Amino acid sequence: MLIIRKARQGDCQSIAPLHTAAVKAIRTDLYSPGEIQAWAVPKDAKSYEQSILSKEFFIAEDGRVVVGFGILNPETAEVEAIYVSPNAGRRGIGLKLLTKLEERARLLKLAVLRLNASLNAVPFYERAGFVAQQSSTYRLFTGVEIACVPMAKTLDGPR
Repeated sequence: MLIIRKARQGDCQSIAPLHTAAVKAIRTDLYSPGEIQAWAVPKDAKSYEQSILSKEFFIAEDGRVVVGFGILNPETAEVEAIYVSPNAGRRGIGLKLLTKLEERARLLKLAVLRLNASLNAVPFYERAGFVAQQSSTYRLFTGVEIACVPMAKTLDGPR
């Protein structure tokens, strides 16, 4: 049974390999192999631990297996990440994580959510009500820049 819950420190060991697997599973000609490789490098455990403590960090868990995660930075009103394991794709997990982040944003009284969508994720975010801005680039923590599409969504009241 799938549940969405707040991430805990003990989840860090599952988050990094999930991130890597999700990025490496992208089958697209929108990014070069070098860009995919740089993007697939997981952050260190301390970075995930800090995000769990300071941000709205949720995981999707199926049984006792972490199959996805999402991060909302309430300071910047930005969805920083939504990743789903390639073994759990096409089950609505990404949308459930995004919905949870939107619920948290509404509770925090954020009026607009922003994000930098990877080119392959733009249709997903458009279906969720985000509006694309002008194309841009995003600097990965590895220093490599990849193409992205900044997007925004105006939030209504609590649901």
